[in-house]
Amino acid sequence: MGASPDSLEAPPTPLGAKKTGINYPPGYVGPVAREQRAIVTEPVTFTVVVPQNLTVGDWSKNEFTRWMEQKTGIRIQFRQVAGKGDDPETMTKVNAMMAAGDIPDAFLGITFTRSQLYLYGAQNLFVDLDPYLAKYAPNLQQAMKDYPEARKLMVAPDKGIYSFPDINDCYHCRASNGRTFLNADWIRKVGLAIPTTTEEFREVLTAFKKADLGGRGKTVPFAGFKDAPLDSYFMNAFLYNPGDPWLVVDDGKVAANYVKDEWREALKYLRGLYADGLLNKDIFTADQDQMNRYGNNPGGPVIGGARAYYWGSFMTIDQTDPNARWHQYETIPPLKGPDGTRYAAWNYLKVGLEVSTLVITRKCRHPDLLVRWADFQMDLEAVLRSYAGPDFRWSVKGDKGINGKQSIYGFDATWNSDATKGKTWDQYGVMYRSGDFRLAERVNPQKATFESPLYTQTRDELFPYKQPMEMQFPPVTLEADQAAQDAEIGLNLKGEVTTSLAKFVTGKLDPHDDGQWRDYTDRIAKIGLRPYLEIQQAAYETYQG
Repeated sequence: MGASPDSLEAPPTPLGAKKTGINYPPGYVGPVAREQRAIVTEPVTFTVVVPQNLTVGDWSKNEFTRWMEQKTGIRIQFRQVAGKGDDPETMTKVNAMMAAGDIPDAFLGITFTRSQLYLYGAQNLFVDLDPYLAKYAPNLQQAMKDYPEARKLMVAPDKGIYSFPDINDCYHCRASNGRTFLNADWIRKVGLAIPTTTEEFREVLTAFKKADLGGRGKTVPFAGFKDAPLDSYFMNAFLYNPGDPWLVVDDGKVAANYVKDEWREALKYLRGLYADGLLNKDIFTADQDQMNRYGNNPGGPVIGGARAYYWGSFMTIDQTDPNARWHQYETIPPLKGPDGTRYAAWNYLKVGLEVSTLVITRKCRHPDLLVRWADFQMDLEAVLRSYAGPDFRWSVKGDKGINGKQSIYGFDATWNSDATKGKTWDQYGVMYRSGDFRLAERVNPQKATFESPLYTQTRDELFPYKQPMEMQFPPVTLEADQAAQDAEIGLNLKGEVTTSLAKFVTGKLDPHDDGQWRDYTDRIAKIGLRPYLEIQQAAYETYQG
């Protein structure tokens, strides 16, 4: 267990009364605006390590920082480290701090893995927050009632809780790893329909190429890039595939997708698309800039579709022009394979708990106050200010949200625009963004954003084909010795899988050749697939309890 409680004498923090005048949709589940009192009457200062961030700017001068200090009475002395919260460079600096004993009262927005949290907790460097949460985190307690799986995701193998979470139930994110678009205008022009099978998909791309709708031979029937892997969409016509690290649960047993016969059949299909010139030649090497060049081609579209997380992954989104190019591209449903397999890989457990938002160290003399400070941020008004800034307005009755129900709030400017610089914590703070909360953003019919179509297309085209939840491999925590072995083998497996995928699809290897396929699976075995799966199985069984 982590550091022992030393400040649990204070009385429990009550859940404040709801503020009046705010319109919630019927059946709403999520953060609520409540009357919250200052945490302390005399200022108290804590030292907190945070990542550098251009949107946040100087943390000490940030507008949300000032608002939090004014409301809570707690002052934060920020120590900024270069890089994003999950950058290797950032973690190297943080780990060096830990090794040198140069630790702050807390870390905020620094992405420790579950295994690191468990390791540092077991070493008594991180505080076990569990005793504090019941007394001093009423907003989090309510959120855990709203999301019963949350606590299971938070608890380490020794039953300690070493981080305060950020719950972010992004509905469309649950399927974004496999989202794929086709140009609906082009489909109509070639006289076809949205494809539902692998063969219909090939037929559509072939028609795009033959008609040369991009003009002058520039047509790229389907485009992708290195940061949006092909396998997480196309393999799901042959077997359930969530993508990297390609682990699935089959009747309680953890297995790897990339050595299965169905994976090989999918490679044969993708090899055929590439050989016929239906995929961009640089599909495994193109970067974001190259995708934007494809998507923003002057004079008109040249790509018939794209494997991308959303429209902004392959073009500039103009949210003011109702005829902007991105409107031509629609999310397509998963394809049905030759044997009828059809999955949309759905992340049931994506509620933002992958991120260790606030971690309190043993140096902190009053963990109770920092827990209350973190919980304060899960209030509805605090959430809006933290990630969108102060320029929001409460909705009036009749205003519609993304899902067509009563909206709660809206923004005068896009939440992630330049106008928010220096005003928000750019999603590094503690927040509670439920599914209902995200969908309760007011939609302005005159200034429609991409959020509404992203929601409806996810709901209509992907959600109906989600795999059973028991097939999903959950985020597990590894023991220290397991974590070291897992990191080494896992990295080598990932390298072999991704490299061989590209070679099989582009023709440097032949998926039809039994010898070449056997050589590939032999390489996987030599890297250590068996011990790797044994590690995952043990961690999975611990997670299941």
